Amino acid sequence: KEKFLLLLKKLGENIRIQREKENISIKELSQKTGISVEYLKKVEQGLALRITTTKIFNIARSLNIKPSYLVKDI
Repeated sequence: KEKFLLLLKKLGENIRIQREKENISIKELSQKTGISVEYLKKVEQGLALRITTTKIFNIARSLNIKPSYLVKDI
């Protein structure tokens, strides 16, 4: 379980880094993905325990990157 939490934290960190690199606010990302701001905050903090691959793909597409970038170093 501890390793799983570390993976979630790294995923969230990768999302936040790319979002900031693209100069997109969390609110803008929410509008692009249809995912609530509150949930995206949890994802970025590594606290979204049930994030789906669909959401990861949706976030990646909205950030103009391949989903594999978000799971690199994991």
